[in-house]
Order: sequence, then C-alpha cells, then structure tokens
Amino acid sequence: MKIKFKALINATSGILQLPAVAFFLFKNVRTQKKFIKKHLVGELKPFRVTSDNSLSKEDFIKITHYYGLGVPAILGSTFCRLHNKKFEKQERIVMTYLGGISGLLDDLFDDPEREWNHLEEFILAPGKLEPKNNLEAILKQLYLKGLESSENSDTLKKQALLVFITEKQSLQQQSSIAPSKIKELTFLKGGHSFIYYRLCLNAPLLGPERKMIYQFGGLMQMGNDIFDVWEDCQQGIHTLATIEKDIKHLRRCFNMELDLALNYTYACEFKEKQIEQFLKLTLFGLCRVFVCLDQLEKLQNTTNGIFEPHSYSRKQLICDMQRSENKKAALKYYLKLLSEII
Repeated sequence: MKIKFKALINATSGILQLPAVAFFLFKNVRTQKKFIKKHLVGELKPFRVTSDNSLSKEDFIKITHYYGLGVPAILGSTFCRLHNKKFEKQERIVMTYLGGISGLLDDLFDDPEREWNHLEEFILAPGKLEPKNNLEAILKQLYLKGLESSENSDTLKKQALLVFITEKQSLQQQSSIAPSKIKELTFLKGGHSFIYYRLCLNAPLLGPERKMIYQFGGLMQMGNDIFDVWEDCQQGIHTLATIEKDIKHLRRCFNMELDLALNYTYACEFKEKQIEQFLKLTLFGLCRVFVCLDQLEKLQNTTNGIFEPHSYSRKQLICDMQRSENKKAALKYYLKLLSEII
C-alpha cells in the first residue's frame, strides 16, 4: 500500500491555525528524523557504497524520508495517542525498520522486470533467504532487525504475509473486473497494511480496534487512489476513481465509508478524550481527499457531466496540495469534519 507520507508531512504547514495538532505532528516528525539519523542511516551506508544497481537513490529516499519517517511519525504516534501511551524505543525500532521497507516491497509488484514470487517464503522464514542482490539483502536485514525488536514477531509475520498476498491479488486490477471486486481489493490492501503497522506496537489489538483500523486503512487507500487517478490511468490500473463516471457518487461512497470508520471508532472501549485526539489526527490525513474530489468534479462538468479521466491532462488531474488555495480548502474541510464529529 502506497501511503502519501510526503504529502501528509508537507501539508502540515497548512494547519498552523491549529497549534496543538501542528505542534504534535512537527514534534513527531522531528523526533523520528533524529531517530533515523542515529539508528537507520548507518544500516544503509554499506548498501550505498556497494551499489549493484538493484537499489536506486530514490529507494533510499523512500526508506529514510517517506516510509521510515512517516509510518512511525504519523501512524505510530497516532496509534499511541489513541492508547494514551508512550511510543517506546523498541516499538519505534520495529515500526521504522518494517515500515521503511514497505515502499520497496510495494514497488516490486509495479515493476514487471523484478522477481518477487520467492519473497513469499521469505516473509515467514526471513533467515532462510539467500539474497540475490542488494535489494533483497536490505529487505532481509531490516526485516529481521525489526522482528527481533518486536514482542509480536510471529503475529507480524503472519500479517505481513496477508499484506503480500493482497498485493498479489491486487494485480487483478490491471484487468477489467467488477466494481465490487475493486472495492474489496482496495480495502484489503489498505486494511491489512494498517493492521500490519498497528501490530508494531506492543499494545494488544482487540476485535473492535482491529475492525476500526482496517476500515481506516481501506479508506486511506481509497483516498490515495482518488489522488492517483492520472498515474493509474496511464498504467492501466482500475480503481474506484478510474472507473467512476460521476464524482458525486464517488464522494458519497467515500463519505459512507468514513461514517462507518467513525462508528467503529466510537464502538472501541477507549476514553472519549483519547478517541477525540485520535480522530483529530486521523481526519487531518483524510480531509485533503475532499479537495481532490472537488477538483475532479469540476473536470467532470467540462465533459458533459460525465467523468472521463482519459480525456484530461496530467495537470488537470493531479491535485497539488502544495498550492495555498488547496491547503486552505483542506483546512476548511478539516474544521467542518471536526465540528460535525467531535
């Protein structure tokens, strides 16, 4: 699952009117950057020196600047806030290392020239893997070190396998399949990934929370697909966004799934204050989706009221959250959501 951590981190600057939320996010990103510099950069150095072209400069950036940064700083800290607990060092190690390699594993499925079938066995028995190149060596090293620091290593491996299997199943989206199947795969990808990240914490994951985390993961994946409509169209990937003809319908679907996630959240046995703090952070990552939906709906109005993604340019389809007007719009949606929910 490709989570837009770069966009989430950069967009933080757009919510300075909300000092408590902004400070929380900035503080955790800063803390995680220091942690990466101290613990992870040295692990990666040998692979930078002895490059065999299986790892690119962008791959290292994904580890240190996106997934290894965003998974702990945003998701990990948000999960800890829900449980009103400190983010322990061992938990941060697990989430940094296992989160850091997530992007590399995702990319394997996007590159037809890379082999990945043999890595299914690696997930359950990583020590048996004999790396063929630096990519596999770094996957093995970081995966093993993350598991070694976890109190839930066996559970994590089983969940990682579910994530891997779901990524394989999602290759069906390169062909024409029923919308119901696309939705199922969307929520499987996002849901299993979020549960995988949540299991990096030592706190028990009980049924109601698992159900809620799964739903938010699927919702985040759905949001990512709405943002990625241009790229997915170019690659021939069918998502709920690329097959949609009416953005109003897509918006209703997103709202329905969000309502379900909120219902699951309030069904969890956490104190009201902890739930409110969790939602303030979680909704920040979702409010930008409504800005993108607004942009796509305007495009639909230019093509006789029918959304035709293949008819629009890259510039028209990509929603740039660095633009000040989009940040302001996201902030308005964020405040509106908070007023309705909390």
